[in-house]
Amino acid sequence: MRIVKKMASAATIAVFLLCCYFIVSSGSQADCNVYAATGSNFTVQLKHVLKDSDSLRWFKNKKVIFLRKSKLVIRGKNDDVDSNGKLKLTQLTKDKSGRYRPEVHREDGTSAVDLPSVRLCVLDPVQKPKVTVTCDKTKVTFTCDAGQSEKNFPIKWFMDNKNGPENETGKELKRPVKDVLNARFSCNVSNPVSSEISQPVQQDCIKSSFPDICGIDVCIPVRTGAGILLLVILIVIVCCIQRKANLIKDKVELPLRKHHHHHQKQLVGSVLEPDICADCDLEGDNRI
Repeated sequence: MRIVKKMASAATIAVFLLCCYFIVSSGSQADCNVYAATGSNFTVQLKHVLKDSDSLRWFKNKKVIFLRKSKLVIRGKNDDVDSNGKLKLTQLTKDKSGRYRPEVHREDGTSAVDLPSVRLCVLDPVQKPKVTVTCDKTKVTFTCDAGQSEKNFPIKWFMDNKNGPENETGKELKRPVKDVLNARFSCNVSNPVSSEISQPVQQDCIKSSFPDICGIDVCIPVRTGAGILLLVILIVIVCCIQRKANLIKDKVELPLRKHHHHHQKQLVGSVLEPDICADCDLEGDNRI
């Protein structure tokens, strides 16, 4: 029984610490007034004109990371600041996030006042998102896969390279297929240091020229009527081609027929004329 109670207590403490971690993490990021990408460089400004005799300190949170007195560097390196005392942060990593604050002390012991500090947050650039398509009867779902980026920042949708509705900021976008037959969708993911947009995609639920979203009592008559119309058009085209071919054939064969008929007449005449003359000779002999 004691073991069970101890396990329950340990689980409660773990959950509490985890909740505290998320609260602190989200709160610290919300307090940032400057953002930079991992791997980049950033310079923290110093709103003060330094003298050679001044003492300069730079703090990260409560820790002194740079100290110089009268041009003598005691902590840090010379390259950590420029000639004007600005703090140079190079090759940023997430552990360099924090509050950076300067202090300047004059030779007479007085301090410069109202020197602004910055709360820096170092973030990873967002990954390039990818849109996938899922079909469900008459609806299509576009899903924006943005990796880890989608957990912290909203997603923005585009249809045909135009902004989508302002309230569409979720990972999924659902539409009736009939409304987006030829539309192309892409999603944009951004954070304060970067922005990426996916390649546009088109629904592939319906590939036929006659969408299946209509009912049987509508689609079948439409398809049947279209088939009959196409058949009639083909018959008319075939008939026109055949008629044109016949006309061309007649134009070619008609002169040949006339020539052949005329030639036959000449042959018949040449055969009959000797017989007539023969009869004429006989009749003349009779007369004598």
